[in-house]
Amino acid sequence: MPRPTATLSPLLRADGSASYTCPSTGCLIMGSVNGPIELPGRRDAQKPEEATLDVLVKPGTAQAGVGEKYVEGILKGLLGRLLLGRETGFPRRGIVMTLVVSGGENGGKVRRGESYLPILPALLHTLLLALLSAAIPMSMTYTATAVAVTSTGEIKGDPSVRDAASAVSFHVLAFSSKGHLLLSQSEGSFDLDLWEQVYEHAYATCRGSQPVTADGDISMIEDASGYNLESFVRKTVEDQIHHDYSWMNNDA
Repeated sequence: MPRPTATLSPLLRADGSASYTCPSTGCLIMGSVNGPIELPGRRDAQKPEEATLDVLVKPGTAQAGVGEKYVEGILKGLLGRLLLGRETGFPRRGIVMTLVVSGGENGGKVRRGESYLPILPALLHTLLLALLSAAIPMSMTYTATAVAVTSTGEIKGDPSVRDAASAVSFHVLAFSSKGHLLLSQSEGSFDLDLWEQVYEHAYATCRGSQPVTADGDISMIEDASGYNLESFVRKTVEDQIHHDYSWMNNDA
């Protein structure tokens, strides 16, 4: 299965940035983060005790529409619980996060009536890496994945846009680095038993193991190479740190 690729800090004029390529959807996402900054406009719209979050999602070849506004609300709601704007003293400051989506079948534009869920995990990962690049304090990191359920009951991880369109149900789940479920977005018809199977599959994809059972056991089901999305995020950050401090290794 093709794996995603990511790069930290590709933009020179942003406080933090990241690029992310999603092989299943064919989308290339560029994300930038600036903050904490002074927000223009009315001061009464700013939060007096913590940072104000502003998330913008823009298609690469079209104007933003209803779909982009919907996913902006999802991203803002998730990050609002993770960013430490109050604890680190960012009153009346802003953190502006911008995501530009290009590539894919429609040049990054989701048509009217189509779902934004297939590329939601890629948007979440791009934002996470851009926030880490900008050194914005967070209480924890996260990973996200999409799961499609076919008409035959097959559970497919990392589905394509066509898989999502033909699926009986489609799910996006995000887990924190502590194993907590942070986000669950679902479409279609499904029951609780099927959702629990989707949950276990998504947890294994993100964290490399199944959820802890009642007796405290953890079943490791990662592939032979040890790949999971948490290890992917960790390696991406480690590679960037190694690149940034390579001059120290050369001097040594």
